[in-house]
Amino acid sequence: MRLQPYIPLHPDETALSFAGRLAMAHTGQFLTRLLADMRINTEHFVLGRPDAISAFAEIAGVGKDELLNATMRGILGGVEFRGERFHGAFLSRAADKFCPYCLAEDGDRQDWRQRLLWCFASVHQCPRHRIRLERLVAPARTLQEGLSYLTLPYDEAATKFLPRYLSWLQSRLDRGSAADTPWLASQSIQQILGAGLMLGTALTHALTVRAKTLTAEEQEAALDHGFNIYSQGAERVISALDSIRAASKAHAVQAGPLAYYGRLFEWLDRQCNDRDPGPIRDLLRDHIIKHDVIDVGQVVLGQEVTERRFHSVQSLSDALRIERRRMSRLLQKLGKVPVGASDAEAGLLRFEANEITTLLTDFETAIPMVEVADYIGASLFQMQTLYAAEMIEPFVPRKARGDVRQVVFARRSLDAFLARLSELPLAESEHSRDLHPISYVCQRGAGTTIEVLSAILDGKLPAFRKTGEHGLAAVVLSPSEALACRTV
Repeated sequence: MRLQPYIPLHPDETALSFAGRLAMAHTGQFLTRLLADMRINTEHFVLGRPDAISAFAEIAGVGKDELLNATMRGILGGVEFRGERFHGAFLSRAADKFCPYCLAEDGDRQDWRQRLLWCFASVHQCPRHRIRLERLVAPARTLQEGLSYLTLPYDEAATKFLPRYLSWLQSRLDRGSAADTPWLASQSIQQILGAGLMLGTALTHALTVRAKTLTAEEQEAALDHGFNIYSQGAERVISALDSIRAASKAHAVQAGPLAYYGRLFEWLDRQCNDRDPGPIRDLLRDHIIKHDVIDVGQVVLGQEVTERRFHSVQSLSDALRIERRRMSRLLQKLGKVPVGASDAEAGLLRFEANEITTLLTDFETAIPMVEVADYIGASLFQMQTLYAAEMIEPFVPRKARGDVRQVVFARRSLDAFLARLSELPLAESEHSRDLHPISYVCQRGAGTTIEVLSAILDGKLPAFRKTGEHGLAAVVLSPSEALACRTV
C-alpha cells in the first residue's frame, strides 16, 4: 500500500507535521484517522517509536531514515532527537508556536508545516521574516489541530536583531555538527544553548536572577550574549567566569561558590544531576578550586577534591590548632598577611598550598625555646647569646620583648645552623694542637662566644669537631690561635 498522490517530506519539518499534512490531504481529517487506516498505533507514532515511524515512511513513500531524522521521540524524562537527549522543557514534540508569514507561504491549511526550529524553547522569532513567533492557545499534535484559521498580524515590524545563536541552530539542524568548530561539534544542542543561557543571564542580570523568570525578549538577549562567549571556546568561558566572580558582592569569609557564581552554580550543582551539562561544569569546578580554599575530600560539582591548592587563615588555624586571631597575627609577623589587616580582611586572603607547606611543616616540627640549648649542644647562656645576636632565629620574628608568646624555633633553621658546624674537620688528627671548647677559649680572653663563633664560621679561625659530642659542644679550637686571631 502506497499513498497517492505522493507528498514529499520537507527537510525542515517534524514527523508529526508531515503526518498531519498527509492526513488532511488524504482524509480531510486529523492524524488519528489516517493512522487507523494504516493500522499504525497512534500513541506509538506520536511518541516517535521507530517501528511506527518506519511503517509510516514505507506507506508514505519517503525514506525511513529521513523521517526518523525528523522525529522527536518521547522518552522517560524528555525527548530524543537525532541521537541527542533533551529535557522536556527544552524541546517540545508538540506544535505550540508558529510564524504566520511562514504558514501563509505554505498555502492552504492542509499544507501548513511545523518547523523543527520552532520546537526549541529558546527560539522566539522567525529568522526568515524577523518577527516574533506567535503561540497556540494550547499545544497540539499538529498545527492543523491547534489552529483553525490563520490571521496575519498588522503592522508587524521586522526586528533588526537576529540572534547569532538562532543562525547557528538553524545551520546545525540543516547540516549537523560538521560545520561546527571542534569545541561545539563535541557538544549537544542543549549543552551549548543551556550553558549560553546561564552564562548570559549571570553576566547581564543579578546573580540571583533565574533564567526562567526572564521575559522571552530578555531570555533571547541573555542567550545570545552567552552563546557569543561560549562558542569561542574554553578560554573565553574562563574569562567570563572571572567577570562573574568579580561582579559578585560576596565579601564574607564564609562565602561559598553560590555567593560568587549565583544561579550558574546552582544550576550545575543541583539541577543537572539527571543530565550532562557539558564541559562548562568542569570549567566552573576548576575555576572554583583555583580561587577558593577547598579542603581535600570536599565535593565540588559532583567530584571530590583530592589535592589542596590553597589555604586560608581559617584552614591554617584548623590544621595547626591555633586560634584564628592569633594565627592571623602570626602570619602578619611572617609577612604573609599585611600588617594592620582586619580580621575580616585577613580571612579573605588565600595562600598557595605548595608555598605554605613549609610553614605548616615548620609549625608542626617547631622546637620550644626551652629545648633549643640541648638541640644545638649549647649551654643555656650560649643559646641565649646566639639568640640575642640573631645567629639562631625564632620561627616568628619578634621586634620587642614580649612581642611573641611561646617562642619556638623551626627545626629546619636549627638544622641548617648545625650543618655548618658539622662541616668542621675532625679533631682526631690534631694532636699537636692544644684544643678546647669555645667556652674555655672565651674565658682565656679570646673574645665573646659570638666573636669566636663568627670567626670560625667565616673561616678566619681554625676549629675542629670532637667525636662523642654534637653541635656547639663538639667544637674545639686552640686558645692561642684564637688570641692571635683577635689581635690581628
